[in-house]
Amino acid sequence: MAGKSKGKQETFIRELLFILAVTIAGFALQFVIGTLDFAIFAWPVNIVLAALLLALAFIKPDSAAGKFGSGRVSVILLVSITVMSIYMGLVPGNDVKHSWPFAFTYLMIMANLALTIGRRMRNFKLKRDYSFMLNHFGLFLLLVAAGPGSADMHRYFIRVAEGQTEWRGEGEGSQTPKELPLAITLNDFSMEEYSPRIALIDKATGETQPSGKPSLIDCVEGTEGIIAGWSVAVDTFEYRPRMAPRAYITATRKAGNSVLSGWVSCGNHFQPFSVLDVSEKLCFAMTFPEPKKFSSDVIVYTKSGVEKKGVVEVNKPLTAGSWKVYQYSYDTRAGRDSEISVFELVYDPWIIPVYAGIILVMLGSLTLFWRGGKKE
Repeated sequence: MAGKSKGKQETFIRELLFILAVTIAGFALQFVIGTLDFAIFAWPVNIVLAALLLALAFIKPDSAAGKFGSGRVSVILLVSITVMSIYMGLVPGNDVKHSWPFAFTYLMIMANLALTIGRRMRNFKLKRDYSFMLNHFGLFLLLVAAGPGSADMHRYFIRVAEGQTEWRGEGEGSQTPKELPLAITLNDFSMEEYSPRIALIDKATGETQPSGKPSLIDCVEGTEGIIAGWSVAVDTFEYRPRMAPRAYITATRKAGNSVLSGWVSCGNHFQPFSVLDVSEKLCFAMTFPEPKKFSSDVIVYTKSGVEKKGVVEVNKPLTAGSWKVYQYSYDTRAGRDSEISVFELVYDPWIIPVYAGIILVMLGSLTLFWRGGKKE
């Protein structure tokens, strides 16, 4: 009994030393080479790596390599990856997920998972093990797709004018146009805005008054409000297409029986702003209207023959095959009159395996829950 316990301790020490050695090798590579370039895992390297990891499932559990699929190793690796993840979340500006130690730990987790699957396959019984297999194989698929598979993900930015079709985009971090296997026709760009607001401004500093606790009123016809002791009424509000918004306001200060009135406007890229002076130091001004919602009516074409019509909004992308089209920006100088829409295109051929892995894990969890209340 003592001999068996001593053997387990020795095995645990060997496993721990192996993990430490691989992690130290990762830190050495980080110091010598620098940040890991994930492009080295791009197709076909990622699929070959996945096949080699799956091949580990056929290694005998009692062999030296097979023992790396033990629960002890799983716990050590999960603790390691958890510590790295906590550091990544708490320390701003780090790039842990692109470091060699993180990559090596991630690979060891996948290897441990493959060996664990192989260990259970040798004595597989459908009624007993189907939940286990769904969970573990789903997790393995998810890790491969989200890890090495992410090397095949590409991001591009494309500017399209209304009524035009564009198929050239700029890669992430690049300003050189590149022909893409996807084209976008922009039928229409539209924007909803919040109302501009009236504010009392310090001309020298641009600070909104009262200092420290500014008051503003919505620029809606008929609206009244108090700003720093002034009763301000919006008598007229105009916002025509292609024109800057403007409002005719009346400001009354009861303390000194002062009444001021006039037009204020925030201006735009071709019209100057206008203010209503209160004194040499202060004036009433209009803030720029902020975007509430903007979207693009588009048609997306891919070389594979997919044609997709739809409206792209912020956080509501349009999917065409392995491509996702996100609303990214617009001509900010023109505002709601913008005739240009900027899209972010994300190509991720591994998105289906990611979803498949998530579904398998969910099915495995549900079957475990269902079996929990049943006696076999």
